Amino acid sequence: MRTGASMRLQVDELAALVRSRICRECEVREAGEGCHPEAPDRCKLFELFPLVAQAILATDSHDIQDYVRAIRENVCSVCLEQALDGSCALRGGTQCALDSYLPQIVEVIEEATGKKFQRGNLCA
Repeated sequence: MRTGASMRLQVDELAALVRSRICRECEVREAGEGCHPEAPDRCKLFELFPLVAQAILATDSHDIQDYVRAIRENVCSVCLEQALDGSCALRGGTQCALDSYLPQIVEVIEEATGKKFQRGNLCA
C-alpha cells in the first residue's frame, strides 16, 4: 500500500469509483430520505472513506465476511453513530450506505486493485 500523497490520490480515485457505482443506487433506494445528494460528504461511507479503503486494502481474504469484520473493527468502531455496545441504529435500519453496499464497495475496490474474494458468501 502506498503512503503520503500517492496514497491520498489512490484513496480519492477509489472514492470516485465507488461514488460512480454506489451513489446512483443509493439515491434511488433512499428516495431522498437517507442520502444527501447535495451534500454527499454527510454520507457515513464517504465521511469515513479513508478508513474504509484502508480496511479493505489491508484485508487479504477470499471471504467477504473477513471484509465485514475489518469494517466493523476499523470503521464502525470510530463512527459516532455506533453505540458503545456495538449496535448501530443506522445499520439496523438499513440507513448506512457502507453496510448496505459493502459487497459492491469491496467489488469496486477489488476491480481497481486486482484483489479477489468469493462471491458465494456476499451477505454483509
